[in-house]
Amino acid sequence: MAEPMKLTYKIYLEAEDVSQSRILSTTSYFKNLFVNCTNHYLQTANVDDECDMEDFTLRLYVEETIEEEDCSHPEDAKAFLGDMAEFLDAIAMAQSYLDMEGSFSISYEGVEEEYHFESEAGRDFCDFFDEAEIGE
Repeated sequence: MAEPMKLTYKIYLEAEDVSQSRILSTTSYFKNLFVNCTNHYLQTANVDDECDMEDFTLRLYVEETIEEEDCSHPEDAKAFLGDMAEFLDAIAMAQSYLDMEGSFSISYEGVEEEYHFESEAGRDFCDFFDEAEIGE
């Protein structure tokens, strides 16, 4: 029996008055984190680089929606929420000078969950908010 799966994630990273070398190293770190991730659904992300080296502004975005009629990587789908939380915390710890926010969700095997997250510059962790609890 086919198991449909849908997941989404949006990640926005931003910082101003950043050295050009830090922009380059952060961009490389962020892109490599996706490439080297063990979760298939994170490995396929397309990073939108809107950094401005002359304005010393770092802006990186990822917006992904993945829908499958029959989930091709069931273990990765089941692990997605935990993997995403760890992934985001890793970014916040390694790049604590960034403002980071976004959301992620999954619909698979009866699980329907959506979270919003944020990490302000100067903090080395993410706050996660369950969208179902926010709406109450």
